[in-house]
Amino acid sequence: MAVPPAFCRLHREQRGQVFAIVVVLIAVFGGMTAVAIDLGSFSADRRDLQNAADAIALAASQDLPNSATAQAAATQWAIHNDIDPADMTVTVIPQSLPSEPNPKVRVALERSHSFTFARLIGITSAAVGASATAIKTSPGGSEGLVPWSVLEAAKDAATPGLSVVLKYDAQNPQNGNFGAIRIDGNGSNVYRETIEYGSDSGLCAVIAPDCSDPDQVQTEPGNMTGPTRQGTDYRIGNTDPACDTWGEVVVVNANGLHGLRSECNPFVPGGNSNSLRVIIVPVIPGLCSGACYVTVTEFALFYLEGYGDGGCTGNDCEIRGRFIDSNTNYGAVMGTFDPDTYAHFVRLVE
Repeated sequence: MAVPPAFCRLHREQRGQVFAIVVVLIAVFGGMTAVAIDLGSFSADRRDLQNAADAIALAASQDLPNSATAQAAATQWAIHNDIDPADMTVTVIPQSLPSEPNPKVRVALERSHSFTFARLIGITSAAVGASATAIKTSPGGSEGLVPWSVLEAAKDAATPGLSVVLKYDAQNPQNGNFGAIRIDGNGSNVYRETIEYGSDSGLCAVIAPDCSDPDQVQTEPGNMTGPTRQGTDYRIGNTDPACDTWGEVVVVNANGLHGLRSECNPFVPGGNSNSLRVIIVPVIPGLCSGACYVTVTEFALFYLEGYGDGGCTGNDCEIRGRFIDSNTNYGAVMGTFDPDTYAHFVRLVE
């Protein structure tokens, strides 16, 4: 049977309409894809720029409060992160009490981002920017402390890397006290567990603006030989073998400050929780007689060396650690920058 001519014309017209619709859809979807590609590359560029700004600010803040060295470090790290220093503005804000408790370094990055497909509609490029601000501060409060103490006089007389007494033996400087303190409570079991796992309770120091008053902590009288040995042996025995020497844990940076090797840093997210010989110890003005209260003035970071020459038996149970003069961020409460303390950390605040 012959097909009517009108039907053929209608079929040809429908095919033409479908073709036109397909062409339009291809153009629309192609345009959407082009826009998505350009927006994706713009977002990726901004993300990379933000990561660079964060890294540059943190690196530069380690050299605070020296403005010149902070600026130089920012330039060095900009180049390291493939950033043209001409695209960077670095502002150092000095410490100014009470309004600025800590020195800051602010890094602003801005550069031109070129588009590929947006050029078809006359948009060739756009500015992409990122900024970050980091501070250098002293720890004003912390938990995860070990229940020993460092006397201010001992800290002031020591130099970074030097071995210092954290708990005394029978030659204690005050009658009845050997350097142990009650952070999580009293008693030998609490004391031993606090050595092993660090304190559940936090303490605040004099230099902490976030604390209304500095904390006072009670001393733990007695030599506490048994629980001291048990707690110390636990920390040393359960330390990752790759982090059980000073050289494996601590690296000396070009500026003379210490740093914790990333694989032995127990404080950062994703860090090594089995690096148990890195400890935080409260600093106090002095000991006293009996179970008395002492004020926490600051905190110090140590590598736990272990026992003194006499081991830990009888009246001999001296514990020693080496000062780590570090900018390590160990999760402490931000305090007020104190240039005379050994423990500092840097932190992004914007």
